Amino acid sequence: MNLLFRTLFAACLSLALAACMTTPRITVDSDPAQDFSGYSTFAWASGSPMIAVGDLDISPLVQKEIADSIKAALTERGYQYVTDINSANFAVSYTVGARDKISVDTYPDFLFRDRVNWAWGGQYFRPFPSSLPVERTVINNYTEGTLSVDIYDVKRRTPVWHGAAKKRLSRKELKGENTDIPMDVRTLLAGFPPQ
Repeated sequence: MNLLFRTLFAACLSLALAACMTTPRITVDSDPAQDFSGYSTFAWASGSPMIAVGDLDISPLVQKEIADSIKAALTERGYQYVTDINSANFAVSYTVGARDKISVDTYPDFLFRDRVNWAWGGQYFRPFPSSLPVERTVINNYTEGTLSVDIYDVKRRTPVWHGAAKKRLSRKELKGENTDIPMDVRTLLAGFPPQ
């Protein structure tokens, strides 16, 4: 019974952690005075629309995949890409960055301690209650990636929409492998235009 419980607990914990790692946290902000209903065309805000922040070296292939994903996501939503910014209704730029972070978590240790001698009683039925509570602190180093998309009104020359997606990057994603950039961009741009 204990082996079954531990196995189920480990599987649930793994699934929960995997879900947290692959789903970006999205935040959006927009100018409440802006009327987005007249937008039909877009262009890049400059010849080099990407801004890189942090120490992470971003591959030109990843940069192209992000740019292509932004163009595809906006085109799927009915906007037309134009090369001349003066003939566009809005301009788009994006920022990519990464930051090394540390997480410190404390867990009850009754699942980790005495792994070899599992028996009825365990941590909470010991004869000396002074040994309670038993906890374990786990420290993890990880890299959090951020993709921000900024949209500017061409006539007013002001920012009107900002969206940011943050998520924990795997080792393969840091190398530019196994990325899900198109899906992450679609998820981020789902909030544009604001309702």
